[in-house]
Amino acid sequence: MSEIRGRCPLAGVVGLLVGCASVEPGADYRQAGDLIRHRVGSGEVYDPQADALVEDKVDALLVDGLTIDEAVQVALLNNRGLQGAFLDIGVSRAEVVQSGLLANPTASFLAKLPEGGGRAHVEFELAQELVDLWQIPVRKKIAEAQLEVTVLEVARQAIELAADIRAACYRVVTLEQSEATVRENLQLVEQSEDLARRRFEAGEASQLDVNLARSNTIDVRLELLQLERERRLAEAALARLLNLSEAGRQPVLRDALPEIQAPADEDALLGLAMTQRLDARAAEFRVRAAENQVQQEWLKVFPSVSAGIALERSERRALPGRNVLADTARDSIAAGGLTAPTIESRAQRRAERRQEIDAILGPSFSATLPIWDQNQAQIAKARYQAEQRRKEYEDLVDGIANQVGQAATSLRSARQIVQFYRDEALPQSNQNLDGARRLYQAGEQGIIVVIEAQESLVARRRAYVSALGEYAAAMAELERAIGGRLSE
Repeated sequence: MSEIRGRCPLAGVVGLLVGCASVEPGADYRQAGDLIRHRVGSGEVYDPQADALVEDKVDALLVDGLTIDEAVQVALLNNRGLQGAFLDIGVSRAEVVQSGLLANPTASFLAKLPEGGGRAHVEFELAQELVDLWQIPVRKKIAEAQLEVTVLEVARQAIELAADIRAACYRVVTLEQSEATVRENLQLVEQSEDLARRRFEAGEASQLDVNLARSNTIDVRLELLQLERERRLAEAALARLLNLSEAGRQPVLRDALPEIQAPADEDALLGLAMTQRLDARAAEFRVRAAENQVQQEWLKVFPSVSAGIALERSERRALPGRNVLADTARDSIAAGGLTAPTIESRAQRRAERRQEIDAILGPSFSATLPIWDQNQAQIAKARYQAEQRRKEYEDLVDGIANQVGQAATSLRSARQIVQFYRDEALPQSNQNLDGARRLYQAGEQGIIVVIEAQESLVARRRAYVSALGEYAAAMAELERAIGGRLSE
C-alpha cells in the first residue's frame, strides 16, 4: 500500500507535464492579425478560431457594394490561400511545444530461464536521455525564431494579397471608367454623324461624309463591346481573389480611381520600407535561427547520454528432493547409533538465505562516444547555412531599396502623365474639335477634319483614363514595395 502511495506523486507530476504540453496558437493568430491590420489598415482579418463567423461578415460587407478598402477586408477574411497560410502558424506553434519536451524514458526487461528448472534470471532497467537538458534551450530558440518567421510570412502574404486586391479593383474601376468615357465618345461621334446627315439632307454634304461619320461611330461601338468583355474578365479575376466566384456573390465596386497626390520623398519611402517590410524582419529571424542551429550542432557532439537505474535478480536452481533414509544412515554412523536426520529450523533457514545475494540494484549510465563521428560535417553545414542566410538578408535589403526606387519612379512618371493629359492634351483636343466643327458647319472644311479632331479627342480621353488606372496601379505597387499603406 505504501508503494502505491509513493507512486501517486510521480503520476501527478507526469500528468501535469503532459497537460502543460498543449498547443494554443491563439496569441500567435492575434499577433499576425495585429500586424496585418496595422500595415493594411483593415478592420477585419481572418482568425482560424472564428472561422464560423467569416461568411456572415463577408455577407455584411457585400451589402450595397464594396469600396476598395472593403474589398481588401473581404479578401483578408475569405481568401482560402490566406486562410491556409494562417494554419501554418498553428503548425509552427506545435513545433515550439515539441521542442521543449523531454524524450520519453526507456524501459528494458530481460528474463532468462535456467536449464533444469528453477528461478529465472531477471534484468530490468529504466533510463532517461540527458542530452535534452542542454539541447532544449537552443532547440526552443530555433523553434521560436521559426514561429516568428511564420507569423511574419503570413502577414507579408496578407499585405501582398491586399496589394493584389487593390490592383485588381483599380483594373475593374479603370475599365468601368473607360466604358463611361467610350459612351461619352459614342455620343460625341453620333453628334458628328447627325451633323453630317443634316448637311447631306440640306444638300451641303455628300453621302461619303455621312458614311465616314457612320464608320467612326461603328468603331466606337466595337470598342465599347471589347471594353465590356475586358471588364467582365477583370471582375471574374477579382472575384477569384476574393473567393466569391459562386453565383449571386460577385462583388460590385462603388469606388472611383484615386486622385493624384503630391509625390513622396524617395529617401523617406526607403526608410519607411526598412521599418515596415516584414520579409526583412523574417530574414533577420532566419539568420538568428541559423546561428542557433550552429550552436545546436555543437551540442550534438555527444548525440546520446542517458542515465537510469538497473535491477538484476540472479537465477536459482531448484533444490533436489531429500532422501530421508540416506540422511538417517549418515547421521547414525556419525553419532555411533541410530539417530534421526538433522532438520534445520525456520530461523536457521532464514539466516542462511540472508547470507545469499538475491538481487542487485544500482545506477546505469551510457553515452555514445564521439570517436569516429564528432559531428564535424553537420557543424560545418550549419555554419555555411548561417552565412548563406546573412547573404540572403543583405540581398533582400538591396532588393527592397531597388524595388522602392522603381515603384517611386513609376508612380512619379504616372503622375506626370496624368497631369499632362488633364492640363494640356485634353483641353487642346477639345479646342481642336470645336474649331473643326465650326469650320465644317461653315462649309470651309470637309468631314475628314472633324473626324480627325474627333479621333484625337477620343483617343486622348481613353488614354487619360488609362493613365489614371496606371497611376492607381503604381500606387498599389509602391504600397507593396514599402510593406504597407502610403498614408502610414
